[in-house]
Amino acid sequence: MNELLKSYPHLQQHVPAIKAGYVQYIAADGNVRTINKVPLPKPIEDYLKDLYGSPPGDIAHIGGIREESDPDCCPMCGSFHSGTLDHVMPKAQYASFAIFGRNLVPACKCNTKRTSSIIGANEGERILHPYFDDILSERLIAAQFEDLGSVPRVTLRLLVEPNSLHYAAVCFHIDNVVRRTSILSHISKSWKKMLRRPSVAAAELRHDPPSLAVLREILAFELSRQDDTHGSKNNWQSVFISGLLEAHVLDWLLAAFRRAGRNPDGPLIANIT
Repeated sequence: MNELLKSYPHLQQHVPAIKAGYVQYIAADGNVRTINKVPLPKPIEDYLKDLYGSPPGDIAHIGGIREESDPDCCPMCGSFHSGTLDHVMPKAQYASFAIFGRNLVPACKCNTKRTSSIIGANEGERILHPYFDDILSERLIAAQFEDLGSVPRVTLRLLVEPNSLHYAAVCFHIDNVVRRTSILSHISKSWKKMLRRPSVAAAELRHDPPSLAVLREILAFELSRQDDTHGSKNNWQSVFISGLLEAHVLDWLLAAFRRAGRNPDGPLIANIT
């Protein structure tokens, strides 16, 4: 450890306990419900937080993660923003993991919107961990559109079955991370853009789909494309497209494409602003 650091040698004697904490973090597969807090004196906790803020060469991996924190979408909430690091287990409460690479996730401003609560009151409720929870690679949510028209009512629909082993954790993560973002605003804006010009939602919609089956095929292809483009099935655009594939939405869209007097790739409803 760099002897020039102000924490040396005070921090040195706590290194074994901190490293043991890292080991149990990995052994717990990042499950924040089962990871134990490493008890440290407050001055040592403050040293670790300071090291995160101004990392020396010994822990240059933090700077590397910061510089490379430009994923195609945020692994925590699915937005298209990035540029910061999120402590999965907040450094304010878990200072021992303040500089632990497995606790640092490239993320967006959702890390300032979610609360410091990472576990819920009920069994299984916890925040999901992008490095450990494979469930995040599955499609977890879709947009839900009701009262279809120029300004539909938009909510999120959970796609995980209640009997899933991950159900409680997914619900907690969606409620405490995703719903606190501007995802519903993004979906509403995407809907409005699609009404003005359908090809914005999917390029093939520049031509009017001749049937429900063709419309479904176009949107299913676009969903797959968005998944691949952003490396996640839960990116915000995929969440939007997933909602368009609901039967009642497809029926409404096909009727809108067939509106009398409408030009190809023109507005789906009259007088859209």
